[in-house]
Amino acid sequence: MSFELTIKNYRCFPDSHPVRVSFEKGFTAFVGANNSGKSSVLRFLYEFRPLFQRIRLNEAPLDAALRGIQGFDKVESILDIPELFSNSNGRDLTIEIAFPAETTPTGPCPELLVIRVPRGSNQWTVQFKVGGQMYSKDVNVAGSELRRGNTTLADVSCVFRAFQVLHDTLYIGPFRNALNVGSNDAYFDIKVGQAFIKEWRQRKTGNVVSQNEAIYRLTRDIERIFDLKRLEIDASSDEKTLQLFIEGKSFKLPTVGSGLTQFILVLANAAVRKPSYILIDEPELNLHPSLQLDFLTTLASYANEGTIFATHSIGLARAAGQKIYSFRRISEGTSEVKPIESTPRLSEFLGELSFGGYRELGFDKVLLVEGTTDVLTVQQFLRHLGKDHTVVLLPMGGSQMINGQVEPHLQELKRISQNIFALIDSEKTTANEALAVPRQQFVEACKKTGVQCHVLERRAMEHYLSDTAVKAVKGEKYRALTAYENRESAPLHWAKSENWLIARKMQFSDWKDTDLGEFLSKI
Repeated sequence: MSFELTIKNYRCFPDSHPVRVSFEKGFTAFVGANNSGKSSVLRFLYEFRPLFQRIRLNEAPLDAALRGIQGFDKVESILDIPELFSNSNGRDLTIEIAFPAETTPTGPCPELLVIRVPRGSNQWTVQFKVGGQMYSKDVNVAGSELRRGNTTLADVSCVFRAFQVLHDTLYIGPFRNALNVGSNDAYFDIKVGQAFIKEWRQRKTGNVVSQNEAIYRLTRDIERIFDLKRLEIDASSDEKTLQLFIEGKSFKLPTVGSGLTQFILVLANAAVRKPSYILIDEPELNLHPSLQLDFLTTLASYANEGTIFATHSIGLARAAGQKIYSFRRISEGTSEVKPIESTPRLSEFLGELSFGGYRELGFDKVLLVEGTTDVLTVQQFLRHLGKDHTVVLLPMGGSQMINGQVEPHLQELKRISQNIFALIDSEKTTANEALAVPRQQFVEACKKTGVQCHVLERRAMEHYLSDTAVKAVKGEKYRALTAYENRESAPLHWAKSENWLIARKMQFSDWKDTDLGEFLSKI
C-alpha cells in the first residue's frame, strides 16, 4: 500500500521544516551530508515502533486514544525521552499519515490521521480527518469502522495496514560488524556478535527447512556477487566466529574483508525477518561502487514492500532511487527535506557514479536505459550473461533525455568512453506502428554520435517478463503481458518498480532468443 508520512517537531525537524516522505513500493533514497537528518528519519521508524505496534494490533488502542491520552513503550536505545523532540521550540511532536483517495465497501479511507505526542512524554492521542473535518472525542472506532453515532464516516482498515507496514520494518544501522560487539544480542534490529553466530548455526543446520533454504539462497547470492566459484559458511565450533571455505580454502571471518562480512550479516538478518521495508544507513560502506547497486538489489529482494536507504552517494541514489529526497542542515538543530526531481547531464551522472573507479575493475561499457526501474531490471538480465560487473547502467529519466535534444549529452559521454550503448522502449501499441517523433529523433542522435541504440520490438521492458516469473512474484491470478498490451489496462497489473523482482525470477531461456536477449548478448 502507499501513503505519505509527515513528522513535525522530531529531533532536527521542527514544524517549520517537517519531514514529508511517501511510502511506495520500490527504492527510496535519502541523500545528504553528515548531520543533515537522514539517519534520524530512519531511526524514527525504529524508535516509534512500539507505538506502531499498538495501532496495528486492533481497534481498542485507537479508539481509546480518540478520547484521551494513551501510553506506548520506549525502545532501549532511547536513554532520555525529551531527546526525541525538536529543541528549537516547545511544541508537541506530531505524526501525520495521509491516505490516497480510495473507497471500500464500508466507506472511504480517512484523508488524514494525526497522532500527537505531548512534549517530553511517551504518550499519544489521535484525530481523524474525514470530508475535510477533524474528529476526535465525538467519534469511535468499532472493528474497521470510524463511527459518529450510528453513522459510518470511514473505513480505518487502511490505517491498520499502514501501521502494520510501519511496524514490520528492519532497521540496519551503519555499524555492520558481526564480531566486535561481544555477546550482545542485537544492534538495533540486527543480530550481531556471538548471538548472530549462534543463530547462523541454528538456521543452517536446524530442523526448519525454510530457514535452511534461506541460508543456502543468501550464500549463493554472496557467491555470485563476489564472483566466487564456491562458498560455504559455517559457525566455528566455539560459536565465536564464522568459518568460511572460499574456493576450497579455509578462512575465519576476521581474515576476510569487511565488505564480505557485512553481506553475510545483513542478508542473513533480512532473510530471517522478511520485513515490509528495509531501512539501511549508508549501504555503500566498505563496498566498491561496482558492488553497491548489487548489494542494494540483493538486500531488497528480501523485503515485501521496498527499501529506504540513506547515503552520501548521489550517484547511487540516482541509479537506484525511484524517489530521492535531499537532506540539508540549515541551522543548528534544524534540517530540511526536499524531493529531488531533476536528472543531471548524463556526463555529470556518470561522474557521480565514479566511472573511473569502475573502469579500474574492467567496467568498460555504459548502457543507457529509460529510467531507474529499467536499471534494476536490466541488471537482472545482465547477470545471466555474466555482464552485470562489466556494464555500467545509466538511467536517462525517460522523456527528459529521449528526444532530439540529447545529441550534446551523447557527445560528452563519448569523450568519456567509446563504448556507449542505449536501450529504449518502443512504446508501440501495434507491431507496425511508427516510433513517436521524440524517440525517432533520439535514435537518429545516437547514429550521429556513434552510440549503438536498440529500440525494443515489444512495447516496453515489462513485456519481456515471463508468465512463470510473473506468477512466482505476484500470484496465480496475474499473467504476463502480450507484446503491445497497455500494462495499466491489464485486468491485474503490477507497478513498474516490481519489474526487477520478476526479472530476478526468470530463467535465461525465457528471454535469450528475443531481440532484448540478442542486443544484451552483443554488448
